[in-house]
Amino acid sequence: MSSLLAFAGAPSATVSLRILLGGIQTGPLDLLGDALEATAVGLYLLGRNRLGRRGRSWPRWATAAFVAGVAVVWIAIGSGLAAYDEVNVTMHVVQHVLLMMVAPPLLALGKPVTLALQASSRRRQVQILKVVHSFLATALTFPIVAWAVYYTTMYAFFLTPIYPYSVAHPLFHDATHLWFLAVGLLYWSPIVGLDPSRWRMSFPARLGSLFLGMPFEAFLGISISELPKPIAPINTLANTHAAGDTFWILGMMVTGLCLGVIVLQWFRQLDREAAREDRRTEQATAENRARAQALGLGELPEGVTVPWWRLDELERQHSGSPTRGRGEGRR
Repeated sequence: MSSLLAFAGAPSATVSLRILLGGIQTGPLDLLGDALEATAVGLYLLGRNRLGRRGRSWPRWATAAFVAGVAVVWIAIGSGLAAYDEVNVTMHVVQHVLLMMVAPPLLALGKPVTLALQASSRRRQVQILKVVHSFLATALTFPIVAWAVYYTTMYAFFLTPIYPYSVAHPLFHDATHLWFLAVGLLYWSPIVGLDPSRWRMSFPARLGSLFLGMPFEAFLGISISELPKPIAPINTLANTHAAGDTFWILGMMVTGLCLGVIVLQWFRQLDREAAREDRRTEQATAENRARAQALGLGELPEGVTVPWWRLDELERQHSGSPTRGRGEGRR
């Protein structure tokens, strides 16, 4: 392959399993992409090992998600799938979904920024947080902006001359795939990610964002499947229609899975909040019983507490002070 994601190796638009499953892109930019992907995984594992040496654990599921996300990126741009991304628009749609809808949420679930913060020195932590909270990062990750850019990108690429132009210009084609990944990260990070961010979306807002986007994804896929002519001169009309069907089916599947992830995260947060509330209740009960015992009420039956106003009265009686008690100040 002469350039990143450029067409080579596929003799026709007909998909060959030998090329699709066994192909590896070996052009200079492809090898650069492989090196960057390997570096990302290596740095991630290095940070994880550094935490281990400090006696701190890192979730295995986060590591698996990040590595899987990088693997999906490689499948999209470095495997035999990339050999068809210009001559077969259906394969390009699969590539598009992998780069915008599959790899970004997996990478976000890996919590790379959190890992970098925990594994870095104090000076490096300050630098990372400055980037995270910078004006540019704050503006780009604003949920409404990210949502608009995400869906505008989909429509602009497939329903304007951008796709035909990219087929005829390999370097521009390469840049569009990098754009897909970047836009996907901006959109999915605040929705399923757990890294620190200027914007913290509530779980209902995350679900609402996905539900709001599902009709746009379905409408785009249906629009492509009903185009009266091929999406680009190199593609056939049948392949164009198949690409539209593939887009909305895969889009609905991926969005549905991410909805499940968000619901699971929501339930886990509710469990953590309930556990914290239980601990606060247990601590307040223990303090109440200890205070009652100190005031001479003796050992109380298990689970029994004394009203705060009664304890305040007993304290005033013991001290002989006529001043207002704490309970009265609360009313």
